[in-house]
Amino acid sequence: MIKRHVFLIIFFLLIPMLTLFGQGKGTLTGRVLDGKTGEELIGANVLLEGTTMGAATDVQGKYVLKNIPAGTYTVIVSFVTSSPQKFTGIIINDGALVTVDAALMPKMIETEEVVVVEKRSEAYDAALLKQRQNSSTISDGISAEQIKKSPDATSSDALKRVTGVTLMDNKHIFVRGTSERYSNALLNNSPLTSTEPDKRSFSFDLLPSNLLENTVIMKSFTPDAPGDFSGGLVKVNTVDFPSKTVFNLGYGSGADNQTTFKDYYTYSGGSTDYLGIDDGTRALPGSFPNELNTTRYSRDQINAFAKDMNNIWGSQKKTAPLNHNFSLSYGDAMNLFGGEFGFIASMSYRNSYQNSEIERYEYEATGESRYAYKGTQSKSSVLWGGLLNASYKFSPFHKISVKNTFSRTGDDEVTYLDGTLFSDAGSEQYQTGLKYSSRNVLSTQVSGDHFFEGLNRSQLQWQVFYSNSQREEPDYRRIIYAREIGSSDPYSAVLGFQANLKNGGRYFSDLNENARGTGFDYTLPIGSVKFKFGGLYDNRDRGFTSRLIGVIVNAPGNGFTEFDLYTLPVDKIFAPENFRKNGFSIDEYINGSNNYTATQSTGAGYFMAEFPVSIFARELKIIAGARYESAEQRINSKDVSGAVDLKVNLAKNDLLPALNLVYNLTDNTNLRFSYSQTVNRPELRELSPFTYYDFVTQTIVTGNSNLRRAKVRNYDVRVETFPNIGEIFSASFFYKDMTDAIEQVVVSATSLGAARTFGNASAARNYGIELEGRSSLRALWDGLSEITINANYTRVWSEVSVDAGSGTLARKGRPLQGQSPYAINLGISYAIPEWGSNFNLLYNRIGARIIEVSNAYEEDIIEQPRDIVDFVFTQTLFTGFDMKLSFRDILGQNQVFNQGDRLARLNTRASSVSIGVSYSLR
Repeated sequence: MIKRHVFLIIFFLLIPMLTLFGQGKGTLTGRVLDGKTGEELIGANVLLEGTTMGAATDVQGKYVLKNIPAGTYTVIVSFVTSSPQKFTGIIINDGALVTVDAALMPKMIETEEVVVVEKRSEAYDAALLKQRQNSSTISDGISAEQIKKSPDATSSDALKRVTGVTLMDNKHIFVRGTSERYSNALLNNSPLTSTEPDKRSFSFDLLPSNLLENTVIMKSFTPDAPGDFSGGLVKVNTVDFPSKTVFNLGYGSGADNQTTFKDYYTYSGGSTDYLGIDDGTRALPGSFPNELNTTRYSRDQINAFAKDMNNIWGSQKKTAPLNHNFSLSYGDAMNLFGGEFGFIASMSYRNSYQNSEIERYEYEATGESRYAYKGTQSKSSVLWGGLLNASYKFSPFHKISVKNTFSRTGDDEVTYLDGTLFSDAGSEQYQTGLKYSSRNVLSTQVSGDHFFEGLNRSQLQWQVFYSNSQREEPDYRRIIYAREIGSSDPYSAVLGFQANLKNGGRYFSDLNENARGTGFDYTLPIGSVKFKFGGLYDNRDRGFTSRLIGVIVNAPGNGFTEFDLYTLPVDKIFAPENFRKNGFSIDEYINGSNNYTATQSTGAGYFMAEFPVSIFARELKIIAGARYESAEQRINSKDVSGAVDLKVNLAKNDLLPALNLVYNLTDNTNLRFSYSQTVNRPELRELSPFTYYDFVTQTIVTGNSNLRRAKVRNYDVRVETFPNIGEIFSASFFYKDMTDAIEQVVVSATSLGAARTFGNASAARNYGIELEGRSSLRALWDGLSEITINANYTRVWSEVSVDAGSGTLARKGRPLQGQSPYAINLGISYAIPEWGSNFNLLYNRIGARIIEVSNAYEEDIIEQPRDIVDFVFTQTLFTGFDMKLSFRDILGQNQVFNQGDRLARLNTRASSVSIGVSYSLR
């Protein structure tokens, strides 16, 4: 409550200061593009007619003119090989920022001067689409403007709107039916590290959407991109520094129909949980030994260690408050040491509470039930992050930038399950799990962008980068109470003589991964041919540590545990006084594979060329080249006993060719073809022998040190047309042939129940179609010109065959794990410019997909389709102030998982509403 009031106080204290920012003369800024190719024009001239004021565009085609006296001006934009463009009636007011963008046509196409009376040329909007039309690769994406019109809070939420993209666990992306492991991620062109111990993919829920400028997904490979992807290369770009003072402040609040102002379960955590940081409350005591070794410590000493551990096993009911979010950004630009310096700083914070009713079932191969549980899960989450970007332009042609992004999330879960275990003689059970996990990612880079007019207008881009991700899971507590089926006896805690992964366990884990490296790209135009070459070195290291401390009953030599202790309630059973002779004790699950270190180094170099040829009087653009990657992965761990070193070394050199063809069927229509070969390397965790038990899904996952890297041959065909400004229609076909495709597979049953590992498929292929359309309804009637429809549809087929071996069970011809047969996105937007209003209705649906692959004798666990409908209304209240009203997941359909025609899992989903107000300096 106090934090909420602090945000409101800051909001109202800053409002009176905003008038200070508006003082001074006006600023003119914009961007100049080639109207034919959509590329930035570097060195174009921008002049105010009748004055001596002017500027040249920089390496991004941008310009800034400052300190302009108030008045009405004519702006002339010119370039040596293009026809000039004139903008009349441009009004500059004191303190105002006016944007004039231009698209200049080559003189051979249009020789007359173009006079524009509007502040924004339609040719510029067309040129933006030309950038996509003239791209060397097949790609899709989403802009900051589109994100503003959605209720999406994180980058993962926004990415599900992109053609061919589906989400897993609301944070891992599946592109074109391939799982998250077949995609890669770059933040401001720098590699991102993983924050998940069991996933290869970056968790996109870590990035607040308000920090993003745009996100582009490359679906075809060119040699200047990393070769370790097949589904898609996700390029996330944060906001850049502004042309003048920028100030934005926003606050919002929301509720959902399952949680807000209702009971939810929580427990005593730490004082800094609101920051996603455990303050040490869940940590092992400082006096706790590095290893509970019974040959080193007596049972009395071990019991003393147990008494020092906190006794927080029970949960309490509280009333869930409203969800809140807050954002603040500030940026400016100024002249410094003869150049121009600009920066932007931004931060955001949001918290949320969520209740969900859950059901869990599992079945034997005969069809008989293994267990059946129902229960609840209460989750509170925190997500906050910030960025600090700065750039210095020595001249319009030379710029150095420093970009820093940090994000942290904390999730606190209380899970309660009640039901029947039918196997192992059967019992009625109730289970409790208290889980806290926090993740953070830091990305920083220093980059340079240099344009050399005298070297044939060549361009050099370079970067040095560092990324760090951490994941902590302190004191994950699990306990089971049971009694005979049909009995009226009290429930008793299920404990054994040794620590295990399921009962009475306290699990601690820590993951830390670093990535550092450098790279450069050099582009040299010679005539109509554009040559490009460069290199990249990326080195990663990971450290993972984990400990399982289990509560056990005393062996006969230490006195039998008193029976009355077993039936004590969960908040009293493990009180300090109960760790004694004739009571409980603790034990450590000793397994050398629980800790490992790993490194991965990749060196790459590439060469490519882009050149046009004429076929049937139309232009065919050819982009061809190859990338050479040398990668080495090393894992260091121990065997189960902890006495024998286990070392894994996977080193491979790959030559990755690529060919992209772009044929202009008409001035507005392209036919594209792409062929490439890429690779998919195992995740460091997948190679390690570490075993993890997932309480929520009741399964264990173990690594496989014998994994091989996969090779993928990619084929793409796309036809796309851009009939009018802001409109696009496209159709694509893709085919992927995978050798040694990596997937999670089933292993033979273990004493702990369902088990999974990772394996190479003997054969796999993936193919499908993508359809996209975006258009206003002006063709039907001019009065409908403010209604825009945006839709996309993806249909995917895949086949995988896995051979038996190393404990895995054979399976032939099934779909890829996580592959949805179809994905549908539909958006209808209606704008009323004179009122400052915008209405946006969004729809999303994905087809049934395999979540867990079963064996040849059982059926897969399938996630069923659900319809997700969102509605967003934005309204300008008055100058600078905007309101956003969002209704999310209006239908609130349950998330259902079936195994054959039987229910395997169920999670209820809530509908939510939120309202926010923001101020932007204009």
